[in-house]
Amino acid sequence: MSQQNQIQIQFRLVDVKELQFVNLANEWPEGELQINNQLQFNCDTEKRAVRCNANFEYKKNDITQLILGGQTIFEFTRESWSSLYQLDGDQWVLPAGLVQHLADITIGSARGILAVRSEEAGIPKQILPLVNPGQMLRNNIAFKRVPQQNTAAPIPMDGTLGTA
Repeated sequence: MSQQNQIQIQFRLVDVKELQFVNLANEWPEGELQINNQLQFNCDTEKRAVRCNANFEYKKNDITQLILGGQTIFEFTRESWSSLYQLDGDQWVLPAGLVQHLADITIGSARGILAVRSEEAGIPKQILPLVNPGQMLRNNIAFKRVPQQNTAAPIPMDGTLGTA
């Protein structure tokens, strides 16, 4: 049996943001609602930060009643971020298990946002059903290196160029 090298990835939760909470219901409908969800990841490779957005839409009879959007931002240690880099693809690769873990934290954060904001909006407490990120996110996620733009020396305000 071959033994796989395990890498300990270190990161921290930097921020949790409510991106949107929109109550479109004039009167809250009774009965079950259909809940659609979406997860998105993006990153800032220079800051070693990964953002996970979770969006939820509550519908009744195909009419949107509530929209909830939340975001978590994770920052990785320099060593951990470097260990995720794959030279041959010129990209950072987040393993599926790590992606699922980040998504789980994000969904839990959205659950808290929903509880607080529902109470503030005076609508009945809503449930964010259990979501299994393992069923939604089965593959690694890769972020390509973004080539730096050729930056020119700044032009002074008087419009003259200096010489080096």
